[in-house]
Amino acid sequence: MSSPSVTKPGNVEQLALWVQEKTGGELFSIRVTEPYPSDWDECLERANEEKADGARPELVQTVENMEDYDVIFLGYPNWWYSCPTAILSFLEEYDLSGKQIYLFCSHGTGGLASSVEDIRAAIPNSSISEHVFDVYEEDAASSKQDIEIWLEELGY
Repeated sequence: MSSPSVTKPGNVEQLALWVQEKTGGELFSIRVTEPYPSDWDECLERANEEKADGARPELVQTVENMEDYDVIFLGYPNWWYSCPTAILSFLEEYDLSGKQIYLFCSHGTGGLASSVEDIRAAIPNSSISEHVFDVYEEDAASSKQDIEIWLEELGY
């Protein structure tokens, strides 16, 4: 329920913790074998290169029992008008057919951009909710009530 973060806790990590707190779900951090730089500009430069190359970074670990999950909350930051390529690495590693996917995103001025469409393309046989939670990066740390309302609207 989390994604690559540059700083601790990252915006998406904080959102994921609130989702976990409300739903009782398990947390899984999507981490790459070559960690992203902690310098924001260097991180975005690498993200841009990965996007341009269609890269699929190698992940540190996998979810051993993905078949046991019917619902997945997937959080990610918007990097270069989409999700990080590590998210696509994660999604393409599993058969998520028939699973209910809820997305939440922290972003800058780009909003969701093409991230939802890119995720749909990676997992076409999954049911991705149209009700996506997104928050401007500077508001993420103070959005606990907003994400709780979103979860209540989803039935959690």
